[in-house]
Amino acid sequence: MKKFLRFFSSGLFFIVLALAIEVLIVLFFDFNGDQLLSTILALNNVNNPDFTLVIGILEIVFGVIRFIATIFAIVIFFKVINKFEDPEFKIPWLIFLFIFPVVTVTFFIIFADHGLPKKEKKLMDEYYKQISPFFYEHDKEIRLRELGNAAGAFEYINNTAHVGYHKNNRVTYYKTGEEFFPAFIEGLKEAKKFIFIEFFIVTDGTYWGEVQEILKQKAQEGVDVRVIYDDLGCLGTISSRTPKKLRKFGIKCYKFHPFRPLLSAVFNNRDHRKIVVIDHQMAFTGGINLADEYGNLIERFGYWKDTMVKIEGSAIGNLISTFMANYAIACKKVEDLSKFLEHDYKEYEDEGFVMPFGDGPGGIDDALIGEQNYINLLNYAKKEVFISTPYLIPTYSLVDALRNAAMRGVKVHLILPGIPDKKMVYKVAKSHFKPLLKAGVNIYLYTPGFNHMKTMLSDDALAFVGTINYDFRSLVHHFECGTLLYKTPCLQDIKEDFLEMIEKSEKVPENFKLGVWSRIVCGIVKLIAPLL
Repeated sequence: MKKFLRFFSSGLFFIVLALAIEVLIVLFFDFNGDQLLSTILALNNVNNPDFTLVIGILEIVFGVIRFIATIFAIVIFFKVINKFEDPEFKIPWLIFLFIFPVVTVTFFIIFADHGLPKKEKKLMDEYYKQISPFFYEHDKEIRLRELGNAAGAFEYINNTAHVGYHKNNRVTYYKTGEEFFPAFIEGLKEAKKFIFIEFFIVTDGTYWGEVQEILKQKAQEGVDVRVIYDDLGCLGTISSRTPKKLRKFGIKCYKFHPFRPLLSAVFNNRDHRKIVVIDHQMAFTGGINLADEYGNLIERFGYWKDTMVKIEGSAIGNLISTFMANYAIACKKVEDLSKFLEHDYKEYEDEGFVMPFGDGPGGIDDALIGEQNYINLLNYAKKEVFISTPYLIPTYSLVDALRNAAMRGVKVHLILPGIPDKKMVYKVAKSHFKPLLKAGVNIYLYTPGFNHMKTMLSDDALAFVGTINYDFRSLVHHFECGTLLYKTPCLQDIKEDFLEMIEKSEKVPENFKLGVWSRIVCGIVKLIAPLL
């Protein structure tokens, strides 16, 4: 009851209410609201001249609005047709433009732009000018030879995300939140110069309480402490006054893209990254957010399975530059980055190649880096691929790559949650099972609970650990990050983790089939998915 009352007194409730009112108004115009009012009045025998006048005015207003929407719809039609992108994103817009012009024009303004506003693009131009001298080009030809068949995957990231690949770094793999959080908290205590923290979700609880106290202490000691978190991701999880409270202790804390619902594009371009950098000594990244369920201190959707990696060595510079890009957007300025990027890192022998990178919407990069990274890992495989993702609403290209890998003889193992956090999304994920199973993909449901990990291993040699889901939000709209790994010792830990998960999972039978009603609903959702 307390939670129920707290929701109705929270900012989240008023945001949801505002959105609902906005959608109803737009739908009202698309479904001839003036005629609806006239019919209601006629049924109730209302003959008041004042009502007749109101209906007449409404008819004029509605006519003007529909005329303006039609003009916008024509403009949007040609904009969509001429846009350089996958037809998968174009067709739904064109269909809905003809069926619901007012609604579609409104949603196009809110959702269609994959890119950043002009002010943020200018910030990113300034940011790239600063980091370009630090691109890793040393001994490039030698390193490409050492990478062998994996060279293409690394070069693609290098040329799109504009970060280098690094050798002789140490990587530690954490297969659960219970392993990660103690290492993270102890690392914070060791900080002497700076702490950078970036999460999609931060939730009041045991972990965040302990982290806050450490950050306050470190700020008093003169450590440069910076925190950014996604405002939409943290709606209802922490106080909206958190940045103001933390700044009193000398902590530079900002909300990323503050959420304002009315006709705003902030639904897109959310900060889904998870990055922690402590001095030049260590950095963490992966799928884990700063919330108690990620370490199973509380239970949500059964056992919560997730992964992170700790990086020690020169690849930390990639995560510093990735963090500073979103920090610049959050605080609306780009500062001198050389003091953070210039550093002589310790080298660790025989540790393979490491490449942390950031992905983002237009203005950050001009490619679907996350999607192509997954496709590159699939194309690298000749024997076996392991994949874990919490959501499966992928692009056609990604589904095709999964099927192609299986049909050329690669053993493809795809692990999804046994207990979902979003039932409708889970149902849509299952609608993709049939074509994947038919191609020979092995699909497993992790029975202990919800596996939130976004991890992939190809031929025991090339791996990815990061934040990128197999869905349109992650692949197209969000700021994401991850780490590409090649022949690092921790790949054996990743392999063992996947095998343990499969042992605890239920394999989906080859004759799996959704019911008729589920197929209809999922078909509609899949049509809308590229729009959002």
